[in-house]
Amino acid sequence: MKYTKVNNAIITELSKIVGVENVITDADVLDNYAHDETPLYHTLPDVVVKPSATAEVAEIMKLASEYVIPVTPRSGGTSLSAGAVPVYAGIVLSLERMNRIKEIDTKNLMVVVEPGIITEQLGIELAKHDLFFPPDPVSLDSCMIGGNVAECAGGPRAMKYGVTKHYVLGLEAVLPTGDVIRIGGKLLKNVTGYNLLDLIVGSEGTLAVVTEATLKLLPLPKVVIALLVPFKCTEDAVGFTTDVLKVDCMPAAVEFLEGDVYRLAGQYLERKLPFNEADAHIIVELDGNDKNLLKKQYDKIGDIALKHGALDVFVAESAKDKEKVWEPRKKTSEALKTLTNPVAREDLVVPKDKIPALLQKLKECAAKHEAQLYAFGHLGDGNIHADFAYPKDAHISDERLAHMRKEVYEITLELGGALTAEHGVGLSKIRYLEMALSQTELELMKQIKKLFDPQNILNPGKIFTSL
Repeated sequence: MKYTKVNNAIITELSKIVGVENVITDADVLDNYAHDETPLYHTLPDVVVKPSATAEVAEIMKLASEYVIPVTPRSGGTSLSAGAVPVYAGIVLSLERMNRIKEIDTKNLMVVVEPGIITEQLGIELAKHDLFFPPDPVSLDSCMIGGNVAECAGGPRAMKYGVTKHYVLGLEAVLPTGDVIRIGGKLLKNVTGYNLLDLIVGSEGTLAVVTEATLKLLPLPKVVIALLVPFKCTEDAVGFTTDVLKVDCMPAAVEFLEGDVYRLAGQYLERKLPFNEADAHIIVELDGNDKNLLKKQYDKIGDIALKHGALDVFVAESAKDKEKVWEPRKKTSEALKTLTNPVAREDLVVPKDKIPALLQKLKECAAKHEAQLYAFGHLGDGNIHADFAYPKDAHISDERLAHMRKEVYEITLELGGALTAEHGVGLSKIRYLEMALSQTELELMKQIKKLFDPQNILNPGKIFTSL
């Protein structure tokens, strides 16, 4: 596909749509939109445009369609698959100004929001009404709902509450042609025709630009308790998790930090963390409305932990203590970026009982390529984040990196897993997609993309190398 480069005439047209002050061409500012949180990917857009309403998004897409200009939708820019990198330059369509909560419907337990609202800020506003939106990406202090919908984000609470797609009931979206569609609404059931809603959720901004979302909410739990449970080894931690999930006290989250990444987080925080010598750390979060019932549950979990060789069980009930328990997990990404050179940030998923084998094989792969493996993630649903890193001043060739990543995916697939659980394919996993999907599946997906976007102008270069 041959695209039109954005010129002064097009910039003038964009300025008429959103105002001169919301069209960015300064190179220094453009650089902020040339990358996301994925290592090694960087492309400068021709222009960044910041609409404030659906009608403006529609006009921008009509202009892009007329001139065949690539458009990369962007919310918080926290993607870990290079999904927000403007591969073909063109227009970055930043939705950060569309950040309003349009309605909190306490009768139907729903909220209507624009895509640019920060996930944590939404949570703060909902809490004022004793409600919450369960999906909780670890980057919730900076990620936005639009990106959560585009990637079908999960997070620690996904084990109990599910992921973003389980809460999206309605969408307003702009197609590549500039046409505006509304799908679903304040309905818990709807089987009228094909499920276009679930097709757009998780499509990584390649099919439509989401401009409004209607989300299902739940009552906010009155009591939340966190447990920190250190183990000598991963096998003990996995055995503990398996047994916990068999009893009648479903945790909201079961998070995992291997010893190396836990100690790296302590180095970043400039303090020695408790149970620093352990090689596996589990964070269990329980929530509910009956404190006495939760106490019985964490006592039961504590007994299971000790049975599996836990070094201790630390119970955190106060906000301060809970923050201490969660801080190493929440700071993991910053620690890796600051103290190492993470060249591959994978979000692999396998059956839970295969996690010890996965980690062992990944360590062998990392050692073979002289890299350090840092493993952490959502042990409760088998989703492990595996970061392969080198020292800050080290260099790895593109060829070697590609070979290492191919081996990582081979290991994962052999264990019955998948290449990505919540980060998406984006740009970073394109070349490996054929390892996981059949040609029939890929062709079906490409045909869907062609129906929505025949000119391939919306987030081109993501998921597929060609159509």
